[in-house]
Amino acid sequence: MKSIVILISLIGITLPLAYSRHVPFYRRDYTYIEQYDAFYKLHWDLSRISWNLAFLACDDEGATLFYPKIKGEWALVKNLTDKMTEVPNVTDIFVGFHNEFDLGEFITVDGQSTPYPLDVNSPQSGPKVDNCVTMNINNGEFHEDVCIRAENTPLPFVCKKTDDESCPTIDRGYKYIKSSQKCYKVNNKPHMWQEAMKTCFMEGGTLAVIEDSAQAQDIYNMIDSRFWYFVGVRRLFSQSDYYTVKGQKFIDMYKHQYNDQNADCGTVAAGDGGNLATSTDDCGQRLPFICEMEAQ
Repeated sequence: MKSIVILISLIGITLPLAYSRHVPFYRRDYTYIEQYDAFYKLHWDLSRISWNLAFLACDDEGATLFYPKIKGEWALVKNLTDKMTEVPNVTDIFVGFHNEFDLGEFITVDGQSTPYPLDVNSPQSGPKVDNCVTMNINNGEFHEDVCIRAENTPLPFVCKKTDDESCPTIDRGYKYIKSSQKCYKVNNKPHMWQEAMKTCFMEGGTLAVIEDSAQAQDIYNMIDSRFWYFVGVRRLFSQSDYYTVKGQKFIDMYKHQYNDQNADCGTVAAGDGGNLATSTDDCGQRLPFICEMEAQ
């Protein structure tokens, strides 16, 4: 009996340690590089003849077209190519810098300023030079180049995937929405408004507040069109103005409509034409609800 007790005790010690290990994995065709805490895939099939197609290929895989966020990151591309058994005679790849919007400078594929001054050479001249950037895999030098290549001169590219840790919680129900720069969670278990607010608060957030049309669209995209959802709007007392849980008058924040002047708590639903419908309901009704929290 003593040996059984000892075995159970050992299992109780070792299992939590084993299960607590973080094993980096995204896809079987992506390589995790610990130095940059990111996953990379080298597309070297030479079937992509344009920068746009490279961008879309990465997006289809849930990743982004690679660019070095710090100058030394370019070298990992060379490391990836050195591991290939057959390396085509290509020295450059597409990277995620462009000047498609004619801003007078290059920006990143995710719409940000370049993370460091970008020294871009322009070996070509004339109308053929375009607004895309290529990188030499042997030395990390950037070149302004055409976005659409000739069929006999396609370029490879790298896709990069980082772990989304933008939401300050391990609750996987919260999803980071880049356009709103917020984290949202749709709670499908119906609660009364007060219970819903308490649930969001205990999770580290608050009932969602629609502050502009972009956020309205984000919420529209995540809810079920069959239901109404409580959000962070309510009247303080009968016949008063509506206020958000952030203390602002709701009328100043987003166009709304009320279906019952005696209903004191705000609701939203997926309306017709791709628009978010806003209304109100009895706070004592039990409805699903939407929580939000600030991204970190």
